[in-house]
Amino acid sequence: MIIFFDGMVMRIDGSAVYLIIKTATLSLVALLFILLSCNHTSSKNNIQQNAKPLQDNNIDYSSIKGSRGDDLLQDIYVDQATKQPELQNLENMINHFNNGSQDSLSNFQTYDNKTLSYYRSANKALNHMQDTVLRDRLRALINESNHKYLDTIKRFSVLMAHIDSNKIKIEDYHTVLKIAVTLPIIESYQLNNIPDIKSVANLANEAQRLKAKTIQLTNKHLPKTNQ
Repeated sequence: MIIFFDGMVMRIDGSAVYLIIKTATLSLVALLFILLSCNHTSSKNNIQQNAKPLQDNNIDYSSIKGSRGDDLLQDIYVDQATKQPELQNLENMINHFNNGSQDSLSNFQTYDNKTLSYYRSANKALNHMQDTVLRDRLRALINESNHKYLDTIKRFSVLMAHIDSNKIKIEDYHTVLKIAVTLPIIESYQLNNIPDIKSVANLANEAQRLKAKTIQLTNKHLPKTNQ
């Protein structure tokens, strides 16, 4: 298997792939821990304690792709992105990448789809041939042509695999970033906006009294049984 690593192309076997995936997963978890730790420290002085999404349910977040009104994590992050230029710049870069991906790949995808469609049609036509010797010769010819085509597009295949791998990493680390940015805010909200417990305590006492009264009246009116 061929992969890109820091600008280099490397060939690795199956066990190495497992090791790389395992190492990358551990690195992602470690990064989340570090980011959260750093954010908790800095948030003591700099946290935006009253983020808009916690106050207003009608804010329009459609300006940033992927925002959903029922996704509080996303809503808080979007609100912070509007206040922190580095976050907003990253969102703009991600949007530009996502929006431009299809245009950048469309020419090759059209070219590749037409070629694959031809080979499918050719193999389908072979299945209707009665002369098995001639059919096998043509199938071998088509297979040879297909292998030549795969060699022709090898660089495209490697680059597209590299793009797909990086897209997965971008999405994963983007999620890590959102949690690292927003977790201190929701924790601050929890700490500074906890409701007065008096009304809940009063309701609990009322429930206790009501239960006792209900049991009392039930026992009063319940027919006595002869034992």
